[in-house]
Amino acid sequence: MKIARWMVPVIVGVVVTPLSIGLGGILLGTFDDSEAAGGDVPAPMSTELKAGDVGVPVVYAKLIRDAAADCDEKLLTAPVLAAQLKRESNFNPRARSVAADGPADDEGSLTDPRSEEQRAEDGDLAEEGLSGEEPGSGSGSQDASPGDDLPDVAQAERPVTRGIAQFSDADWAAEGIDGNNDGVKDVLDPADAIPSQGRRMCALLRTAKEHPGFRGTPLELALAGYRVSWRTVEEYGGVPRASGADGETYEYVKAVMKSYPKMVVPVGGDAGGWTLPVEGPAGTPYHQRGSSWSTGLHTGVDFVVPTGTPVKAIGPGEVVTAGPGGDYGNQVVIRHEDGTFSQYAHLSEAKAVVGQSVQGGTLIGWSGETGNASGPHLHFEIRTGPAFGSDLSPVPYLRARGLIL
Repeated sequence: MKIARWMVPVIVGVVVTPLSIGLGGILLGTFDDSEAAGGDVPAPMSTELKAGDVGVPVVYAKLIRDAAADCDEKLLTAPVLAAQLKRESNFNPRARSVAADGPADDEGSLTDPRSEEQRAEDGDLAEEGLSGEEPGSGSGSQDASPGDDLPDVAQAERPVTRGIAQFSDADWAAEGIDGNNDGVKDVLDPADAIPSQGRRMCALLRTAKEHPGFRGTPLELALAGYRVSWRTVEEYGGVPRASGADGETYEYVKAVMKSYPKMVVPVGGDAGGWTLPVEGPAGTPYHQRGSSWSTGLHTGVDFVVPTGTPVKAIGPGEVVTAGPGGDYGNQVVIRHEDGTFSQYAHLSEAKAVVGQSVQGGTLIGWSGETGNASGPHLHFEIRTGPAFGSDLSPVPYLRARGLIL
């Protein structure tokens, strides 16, 4: 409904600036020595991390977004950090790497933190090769570059790494931070490890941009540096080749680059999935008191967006109302499969029609300031029925579906 003029819009776990996470020019196609590493920022694809079993655990989503937002390098996005964490530890905060012949322990240690699905996918990657590079092309070829003849580093010789972001003890001592300000820098605490991961990747990106002649884009170089150290990347002259020294790092970089676009809800939403109704900051919260509302309470959540912002259905359902709605102005109400209803009000225009079946991400209209509104925004409600007076708090409802305001 109306937005209090004095209220400063607040953001609670919502990414405001679109994340540049498209495939664009940063797919692993720049490993040919004849090409300089590119620094182009890819076209935006989405702003919403995919939460839940197939994406990012909800408990870590805000930490990941904040870690990316703290870096001024646009190539470092929340999906990139999320894909790294999935690859490094499968989001296990107690993961610990051990040598292939080393003993496990009872504290979450594991030889390979990847899921069965990840291991199968990585097997496919190994068969595909990197950007069409044929096996053996990096060894003994005319365009061999520094580092190609370095000896392989056995897993047993690598330092043990721990935690959700897999820091070695030496790296943690040098780069770990107290992300939650509790007075302790704990590598096993995601609230410390994830911000430390973001800071380390941010620094590596800056360094990578200073070496345009290296094999790989800045993001690829930063990922390789995170895996094996920047000094090693310098020795290789870029990202290692698949068939050369340390091919495991090559596969790591390729796997992260391939998987990070999957860590977001695609534009338009997943078929049958759930998404936020607009891309923009939250404004007036649920049940704020004030004389602007007939009940004395705000019955939904406002999103502060300009007129004409696309408004999407949050999930699968059927449109039961579409058109003028009194104080709500132009509105759309959708009945969902669990018997709840979502309402989208003050639209400049409703696109949906009554009886239409929608999925998460279906365009249903455009935001505006029709009805009882003091400025352009989207008023959004969750209800137990189709009409006014049956509202529920939208925050826990959305959170249960992997969406964070």
